[in-house]
Amino acid sequence: MFFRTPGRVRGRRAGSVLAVALLCVLPRLLWAQAPAPADCALLLSGRVQDHESRLALAGATVVVLETQQATQTEPDGHYHLESLCPGTYHVQVSFIGFASEVSEVRLTVATYRDFRLHPDAVVLKGAVISGQRVAAPTTQATATLSEADLQQTRGQTLGEALQKVNGVTALQTGPGIFKPMIHGLHSNRVTILNNGVRQEGQQWGQEHGPEIDPFLASQLTVVKGAASVRYGSDAVGGVVLVQPRALRDSAGVGGELNLVGMSNNGLGAASGTVEGNLRRLPALSWRTQGTVRKAGTMRAPGYYLKNSGFEEGNFSGAVGWHKPTYGAEVFYSQFNTRIGILPAAHVGNQQDFLLAVARDRPLETTGFSYDIERAYQQVQHDVLKFSGFVKTGNAGRLSTTVAQQVDARDEYDKYRPRNDNRAALDRPALSYTNRTSTAELLWEHRAWRGFTGSVGLAGTYQFNRYADGSRQFIPFYTNYVGGLFWLEQWRQGSWLLEGGLRLDQRDLQVKRATRAGGVFGVEESRFQYTTPAASLGAVYDASTHLTLRLASGLTQRAPAPNERFSDGVHNAQYELGYDLVPGNGPARPETALNLGFTATLHDNPRLNGELTVYQTRIRGFLYQSPILPPVVNIRGVLASWQFQQTDATLRGLDVSGSYQLTARWLLAGKAAMVRGRDTRQDEWLIFMPADRAELSVRYALPNRVGRRLSAGYVQVLGTGVTRQTRVPRNYAERDYRLPPNGYGLLGLEAGTTLHWGRLPLELSVAGANLLNQRYRDYLNRYRYFADEMGRNVTLRLRVPLEFSRAKSAPTP
Repeated sequence: MFFRTPGRVRGRRAGSVLAVALLCVLPRLLWAQAPAPADCALLLSGRVQDHESRLALAGATVVVLETQQATQTEPDGHYHLESLCPGTYHVQVSFIGFASEVSEVRLTVATYRDFRLHPDAVVLKGAVISGQRVAAPTTQATATLSEADLQQTRGQTLGEALQKVNGVTALQTGPGIFKPMIHGLHSNRVTILNNGVRQEGQQWGQEHGPEIDPFLASQLTVVKGAASVRYGSDAVGGVVLVQPRALRDSAGVGGELNLVGMSNNGLGAASGTVEGNLRRLPALSWRTQGTVRKAGTMRAPGYYLKNSGFEEGNFSGAVGWHKPTYGAEVFYSQFNTRIGILPAAHVGNQQDFLLAVARDRPLETTGFSYDIERAYQQVQHDVLKFSGFVKTGNAGRLSTTVAQQVDARDEYDKYRPRNDNRAALDRPALSYTNRTSTAELLWEHRAWRGFTGSVGLAGTYQFNRYADGSRQFIPFYTNYVGGLFWLEQWRQGSWLLEGGLRLDQRDLQVKRATRAGGVFGVEESRFQYTTPAASLGAVYDASTHLTLRLASGLTQRAPAPNERFSDGVHNAQYELGYDLVPGNGPARPETALNLGFTATLHDNPRLNGELTVYQTRIRGFLYQSPILPPVVNIRGVLASWQFQQTDATLRGLDVSGSYQLTARWLLAGKAAMVRGRDTRQDEWLIFMPADRAELSVRYALPNRVGRRLSAGYVQVLGTGVTRQTRVPRNYAERDYRLPPNGYGLLGLEAGTTLHWGRLPLELSVAGANLLNQRYRDYLNRYRYFADEMGRNVTLRLRVPLEFSRAKSAPTP
């Protein structure tokens, strides 16, 4: 009982302070004045031509969707659009017999921009140039998985799907837990935003996957590199933006159904979405969504991996009211999962542990089953969000987001407690709840003399508590964070410059149980940190098809409670925090300096690609390393880890490209390398990603095959991963097992759209590890005991639904 603290009282006090601060700032922002509308007098003009012959394309229609302005190209191909406001636009150009082209146009002064289209005999549509206002570009390397890309990952976890992004790998624990790693950094250093809400659960655990349903997302965006100014001091490694589709804005009710099946572990997944918009209340939109996912025992080449199944059940709902000058939205989601833990990771003595690590396969295997036995983890994560915006006259736009998250995690050991009380037999060994309240107020001012930007306030109140009877692993803690940030961009011709500043104040209060000389006690500690962040970057459009980006950032990150005070058995392993290692003092904050350069070749008819080189220096880098020999305690012998702190430098590059061999054949490839160095000890860092490369050949079938099939394709994919040889000295004395050999995998995918009546059914089949290659991955914590998944075939079906349609407008 001595673990309890009055967290609710502190929560109300913190919430009151934040509310008063927001109310004080709100009137000032609402009354802010902007430059006169006379600024909206810019001219966009140019010519539309044939790329090959340079002949003018006359009669093209030019439409700017933001203002609904329209014109047509003259006989010499010229077009003129007047009275445009400063800003960034996407301009799409298409013409009969030519391939469409999309280009970004930034307006700060009168701009002349030509468009040269490439011949394409297949395209038989009218010429249209349309514009839509878009968010300002970022100076950092950014990759996006579109809805079409995500369709090829349906049924996988969020961490698995993100591995399609070059430079992103996953810290893995078996077949059900994938934690995204960006350029060698993960966990507390990677921030995930779920529908605009910073994901806060138990993300500190390296065997805790993100509690997010990927079926929610219509787009995943990865910012590769520090984004601490906008998203907080923890975003040292990068940011993952999980973005659902905007709520429906046309009258009617529709949705979609996704079905997935996998052969290896018998996975079955079904996800359905229904959304609508009211004809009589066009401002009101809603959406409801649900997902179920269940997998049985995973099969490695030659055997089944016992207790490797998992199950999941999620649902969400949203309702919004949107007008041109204001809007509001409420969102709620619940994520539920149960994941089995490999029994081979939990043994009784040192000799058994060494034998388990040395074996080529686990001693304890099984047949196929959907049963999930002890040990396992069970998680429920709830998110409730309110967001709203209002246009502040001609000055800009004011928006706010307030969210509450509750993450409840129970972890069950392999062995039931020896207790005559039957009610205690199924009690979790660890049971803790993390409650987080977040709020953000953001004002985005309109363009003024080439400047656009935003100013924001952010606040977080968080506390972590244990249930009665649970073991202590990390202590009770209460965390208060308040932040102020300012981002500004300046555009001039082909240049865009961006700079930002942020200051976070963090107050961490910790209470943990102690034992000295057989006497139990309570130790209370308080840690206060002021963590600044700054960024500076530039974007240069060297030509219509070449963009150069340079980004730099300096930030500090406070050590997390688990990095300092973790102590005990957790998910079939033992962990010890830095402050508790004999001889260590208190962990100090990390200071990170990031630098990255990206060159992007885009919108070419044949060759496109991207190259990113980066370096991150971190003073006070906190990381985990194995404890040898492993710790022996009352629960047996498990893989054991402790936190260490050093100075580190991480360098690397990502390169990707595609070449359109013919109209139907596409060759694509990507490669990524990371070099992590402990500069204090002058040796390589442990657990850095091995070099990897991927090559694919894709064949697009004729647009229409028969009366029912269209948009068909076949793709062959090869993946190669080298053995990680850049490891610390005397590695056999630093880890339980040497890094595994490199491996190569072969994959095949095919898909098409089947037109069944009015329903376009999207079908695809994908085969992974088709040669049933036996291998282990260096970043999988199960590699000490078992192989990776063998051959797996995945079937996917997407069914778009339209239950009602808006009535056609009467013909005048």
